[in-house]
Amino acid sequence: MLHQHALKAGAIALAVLGLAITACNKDNDDPIQLPPPRAKSFKLLGTGTDAARQTGELTVTENTDSSINVVLVLGKNKKDTVHQVYFIGGNKTSPTTDTLQTKEAKGTGGIVIVELFKNVKKITLRQAAGATKEIGFKYDDAVAYAAHLKVKHSAFSADTVAIGNFGKAAN
Repeated sequence: MLHQHALKAGAIALAVLGLAITACNKDNDDPIQLPPPRAKSFKLLGTGTDAARQTGELTVTENTDSSINVVLVLGKNKKDTVHQVYFIGGNKTSPTTDTLQTKEAKGTGGIVIVELFKNVKKITLRQAAGATKEIGFKYDDAVAYAAHLKVKHSAFSADTVAIGNFGKAAN
């Protein structure tokens, strides 16, 4: 009788072990497919004699946690000059008073990369008279927002190195 129970217990243990091994077999599991990150780029053009020439690019990319990055790649700049970067609401021909971001970019004479936003889901807009307003700024929000970017030669110069529309303003 003990021998019979041992055989049944052994058969049950073998069946459970077989199921466990089959369940752990990775060949049968489909790997999780993550969608590729979304990204969109917007051209920046020069002014004056460079008005038809692309002098930079503004790119928004989506991260896996739904946050975004907005990066400026500036191709035209003057070495050792501190350029002023303005990311402003509205399109370049009719700007608003909403400021998304201001930064400085030191020229290298080559390509300059400026992170305007990194891993953000919300931003604080600076408005007229010092008012601020927090808005959602995930990928869909960003590409639907009408804005433009302007890069000035320096803080004391009226010369624009690059300018272009972003998001809804670019359509």
